[in-house]
Amino acid sequence: MSRRGLGGGVVVLLCWVLASALAPTLLPGPLAVAERLPEIVASGPGGNGLTHLGRSLLRVAVATAVGLAVAVPVGVAMAVDDRIEAGVSVWLPFWMTIPTLVVVLVGMVLFSFSDLSVVAAVVVAATPFATVSVHEGAADVDRELLDMAAAFGVDRRSVLREIYLPAILPAVFGSARYLLSMVWKIVVLAETFGMNRGMGALFRFWFNEGDLTALLAALALFVGVMVALQAAVTGAERRLFHWREDVPTAR
Repeated sequence: MSRRGLGGGVVVLLCWVLASALAPTLLPGPLAVAERLPEIVASGPGGNGLTHLGRSLLRVAVATAVGLAVAVPVGVAMAVDDRIEAGVSVWLPFWMTIPTLVVVLVGMVLFSFSDLSVVAAVVVAATPFATVSVHEGAADVDRELLDMAAAFGVDRRSVLREIYLPAILPAVFGSARYLLSMVWKIVVLAETFGMNRGMGALFRFWFNEGDLTALLAALALFVGVMVALQAAVTGAERRLFHWREDVPTAR
């Protein structure tokens, strides 16, 4: 984690401590939340915290993979073919402005509150943003390379593999990082509405119990894991593309 990120975390923690000191009956402090973490991990409704965490992470992984599997070919196709770009661009603004809550509710009803309903809702809500990112990366391909490939009669498959693929890999990693930051929030939202397993279901249980300390402990567990995953993806991106000047480096 960068110094700025660490500094931001310290500021949030200090604000939390101050707020809990001013209103201890309303907001439990970090120490009280930390004391509940072992209980959240070891036990809970419908399985322990790790069971719920594992189910949520599986949904996050599947939804992110499916979202990228859709976004990458569509984004590249938009950059390669102006007709495809014109056709898709008409719908992207509409697609990107659909309220996430509505998408989740419709997905739950259509797919009977199953794992498929969570994944479908996430893909519909998050994929257009990744598509735009991939398209922008593919559109930045050096036109001189494309002209040279055309002059030497290079087939389209080779152009995609040798020119477009290296150019869009940074955009794909960036899209994966962005998708991950969106997907886990949508997954938890969907689980809160209609699933019996997952961190969202765990949050709903402790909310119904009126136990804010346990709710915050479960939230801390999940957010901590997701921050670690984000850091891992960002670190891999920096190592793979350290030669690119536009990829930020840790400070």
